[in-house]
Amino acid sequence: MRRGQGSAAPVLAVVDVKELKDALAETVASRTRLELCAKGSRRHLGRPVEAEKVLDISALNGITNYEPDELVLMAKAATPLAEILKTLDEAGQMLAFDPPLGAETIDEAKGTIGGVLATNLSGPRRMVAGAARDYLLGFQAVSGRGESFQSGSRVMKNVTGYDLSKLMAGSFGTLAVMHDITIKTMPKPQDASSLVCFTDTAASAQKLIRDAFASPYEPSSAAIVPADLLIFSRVEGVRDAGEKGVAAIIRIEGFDISVRDRVSGITRVLDSPQQPLCLGGEDSDLLQMELRETLLLPRQTNRVIWKISCPAAAGGVLLDRLTSRPNSLGYADWGGGLIWLNHPEGGDAGAEIIRGMLSEYGGHATLYEASENIRRLVPVFHPQPAALHDLTRRVKASFDPLGLLNPGRMYEGV
Repeated sequence: MRRGQGSAAPVLAVVDVKELKDALAETVASRTRLELCAKGSRRHLGRPVEAEKVLDISALNGITNYEPDELVLMAKAATPLAEILKTLDEAGQMLAFDPPLGAETIDEAKGTIGGVLATNLSGPRRMVAGAARDYLLGFQAVSGRGESFQSGSRVMKNVTGYDLSKLMAGSFGTLAVMHDITIKTMPKPQDASSLVCFTDTAASAQKLIRDAFASPYEPSSAAIVPADLLIFSRVEGVRDAGEKGVAAIIRIEGFDISVRDRVSGITRVLDSPQQPLCLGGEDSDLLQMELRETLLLPRQTNRVIWKISCPAAAGGVLLDRLTSRPNSLGYADWGGGLIWLNHPEGGDAGAEIIRGMLSEYGGHATLYEASENIRRLVPVFHPQPAALHDLTRRVKASFDPLGLLNPGRMYEGV
């Protein structure tokens, strides 16, 4: 066990599971609050942690078992995401939930596989393939009590006991420290194309997407991008088409012959007011990357990024309303079910208005990118109803009764 000094708090680094258990036992005895950290690439997500020490688990890394024929990979939680993705790519496989990389290529992907699962981050394929939590087959962890436990198995269908994998994914390290994980992998599509259809409003783009998914041609993802954001794309045909209006971007993946046939079929089905733009190969992949990494949203000082989840059917109308606000820019992913909004940070960064508007549709708004000061002042995660917040506190207390792991990361005082 190695102790060091970080920029803000003393660092306690562990090199194996035994040291992790010892460190947490010591933490419980001394009641020292910890911030969990490996690569630190997702520290900006959530509220600033109210801790006295940083627990560095970055040494707990490495793929421990990979069986491509079984579509199962086992790894230490701090294994770099880039290492996972490169290993899968060499075997013609992928993480179907398409996690954001924090980079443009898998070689440059930031963070760890444990961080991806702890934050339940999922990309454009989420609407069809499912979320990150749906691919976490099992894990081993140490709770805030200093107790080791495990859950799940190496198969998808396992009905014994509680499905703690669903609980751990998206818990932002507030319940336990995962050190070994087992995930489901999937074959990588052979080919992909994207149809870019232009129309007048986000609501009408939503209708085109709905028609595409109601067809038998099985799109894999879809997004709605207003004209004022299309200019930020590096795909020439998309960047130069901004004057055509709002774009409904529909992606089709699979075997090359199947992709060509389904693109043709969807084009016939859609009642698009303008001729769709068809992107293949590298252009389709580049546009997909820009959507996944939110590169179509310009980063500016004194502004924040909101991540807004809502019913997909309401996404187009809600996007039109949100982007009609002064100095607000945004686009929708997940077929309308996820809205990325660039908003001025003044006051409460738009929290009251955005969440009030969202209450008409259902869903929640998360402050995804903002300064540390704003994340302290504004609730980062959507405020919970009293009964749900009470349940959140009870779940936290069952795993971490002293509140030692990532305290305050999700909700103040939890």
